Amino acid sequence: MKQTLPIIGSKWKELDSRVNRTVEVIRYDPAKRRVRIACLETERLSWAKIGRFNGKSGGYAKLG
Repeated sequence: MKQTLPIIGSKWKELDSRVNRTVEVIRYDPAKRRVRIACLETERLSWAKIGRFNGKSGGYAKLG
């Protein structure tokens, strides 16, 4: 199944109830199928799998 990439600059909310985190998509790494994200609360950069941007539990839901 082909997964669509989140739009660069879009903001997403972490759906895990244990954390309160909002992230912004910075760039893609197509070779590793990862997305570079910046946490807006802590200003830290990290990587996320493309499959987490699905709006389901354990992933991210699009804001707005």
